[in-house]
Amino acid sequence: MKLKVLSVFCVTLSVLLAGKVFAQTQMTLTVTNYTHDAYKAIPIDKDHVVLTLEQFGVQIAESEKSPFNNLSSHGALIVYAGKGARHFHGYYTYVDKDGDSIVWEIWDFPPGIPDRGAGKIIGATGKFTGMEGTAENIVIGHLKGWPEGTGRSMARMVWKLTLKNPLD
Repeated sequence: MKLKVLSVFCVTLSVLLAGKVFAQTQMTLTVTNYTHDAYKAIPIDKDHVVLTLEQFGVQIAESEKSPFNNLSSHGALIVYAGKGARHFHGYYTYVDKDGDSIVWEIWDFPPGIPDRGAGKIIGATGKFTGMEGTAENIVIGHLKGWPEGTGRSMARMVWKLTLKNPLD
């Protein structure tokens, strides 16, 4: 009798969930984030500095039809720079035109590879809810010629995503 009740419960649960909980799609895409930076440098000594950095920008994906194309971005980072190495840690939020967002935690690769990093999704809302993923090989390029305390940068990265409820 218990086995019969358990079987009916499992079948009912499967029908109610309609496979959405178990639906997953894996994808890899390359994105570029163009930003304007505002920072404050706090010297520690002649060889070390800490930067507080805030960035605003727009993300462009490989495909114009991608739900990850044309997202606005906001980043808050702390950077520690010493002789030949930078370490950074912070958070990035990407938001689409409907207000749906993806929040990333960002950090650097091991010392010796300046301006490269990685990240992982720590939260998402709206159509991005349930998304998991990592950003790998974040390569940051800094453009010159801006006033002190400001800058522009371009970050190229590869996103490896698992979508638990695939986007339309």
